[in-house]
Amino acid sequence: MGWLSKIFNLFRPKTASSLTTYTFRGGRSGRYYFDAWEQDTFRAIVDCIATHAAKGKIRHVRLDSNGQTKNVIHNSEYAKLLNIKPNPIMSAYEFKYWFFAQLETKGTAVAYIKWSIDGSRVIPEMIFPVSYSTLDIRELIGGGYAIEFDDYEGAHRFLPLEDCIIVRKFYNNNLATGDSNSPIYAVLDMEHASDEGFVESLKTANKIRGIHKHKLAVLDPDDVKKNAQEFESRFKDAAENGGIISVDSMEDFVPLNLTNYAANATQMRETTNRIYTYMRTPEEIVQSKYSEHVGQAWYESVIEPLWDALSEALTNACFTQMEKNFGNRLVISGGVMMGTSLQTRINIISQSKEIGTLTINEQRELLGYPPVEGGDIRLVSLNYINADDQSEYQSGKNDGKGSSGTGGSGTPPSYKEPQEGSEGGDE
Repeated sequence: MGWLSKIFNLFRPKTASSLTTYTFRGGRSGRYYFDAWEQDTFRAIVDCIATHAAKGKIRHVRLDSNGQTKNVIHNSEYAKLLNIKPNPIMSAYEFKYWFFAQLETKGTAVAYIKWSIDGSRVIPEMIFPVSYSTLDIRELIGGGYAIEFDDYEGAHRFLPLEDCIIVRKFYNNNLATGDSNSPIYAVLDMEHASDEGFVESLKTANKIRGIHKHKLAVLDPDDVKKNAQEFESRFKDAAENGGIISVDSMEDFVPLNLTNYAANATQMRETTNRIYTYMRTPEEIVQSKYSEHVGQAWYESVIEPLWDALSEALTNACFTQMEKNFGNRLVISGGVMMGTSLQTRINIISQSKEIGTLTINEQRELLGYPPVEGGDIRLVSLNYINADDQSEYQSGKNDGKGSSGTGGSGTPPSYKEPQEGSEGGDE
């Protein structure tokens, strides 16, 4: 039994009587098509989506009463766990890649948070992947819910829903899980059949060289077969020793040029395009040949929604309601300028540097450089002040210290870090 099985066994109910059937219709997960992952186009698209989505960095932020980011908790246990090593066998990138790949292939991705006690605080210790063959949600007697699933070791297990990170795709028919990729299964079968037909036609084209005719009036079938085998022997000998085939006056050989494809090329292309359309990922993205506009559009329509969904799932699983009321959130960001050219990034930095939109390290990140110490500050130009303070600033009555904006000092108002425990979460 693996280490993951031992963890899951700790939370399995002792008796079946501790559960009651989940009352919502269509709770059980849909059929998973294992052969889909073995199809090259489908796997390439899933790999592309998971690879780009896994590049996102998770940050613990705290919002103010207006929903604006008040401060970033840089030493948060959640951010450290999710950006470095969530569990003993996975890096943070591998965990995020696995999570998004599960979501794309199964329609539902699940992970379990193992908690530990640190003094008076409950902190996340590890986050484990939940690999399942079937999955459902059950209502617990006395309140609460549990995830019921079968793993690939053949074991039937339960986990408390409140400790699970769960994201669903194609969320329509089932309340417990997202729908499967069943609409594309027939297309994948067609693609598989086309591939098999191409392989068989290629083998046939390489084996059949031509037609051997014998000019005798009538031959017994056995004699026809014998003559063909004898001619094949001469054909092979000619291929190995000079290339000339000798025939007598009673024989004739007609070479055949067989095309090494079976399916119509247009039909094969249309089948492949249906897979790209279904996954909402252009071929240019998968082959890394996309333009700036295509890359940005794909990021906004595919990657950003995945980050939003996982951010909400992480926030709900990691924080209590009181901590969320105090503004604690886990958000995913990074790679916003994916697909843009270097010139575009330089223009963005040039246009925004005087108003302090980006920190020094954020500017370096756009250019592909590593962060530097002291680079998490924003620099602004002294040419920009609060519009309400213009006359006082010009007359010298206000040196910027009392301004609500950056004023002449070029430095944003200082922020006093809240006392530990005052707003929930971990500093």
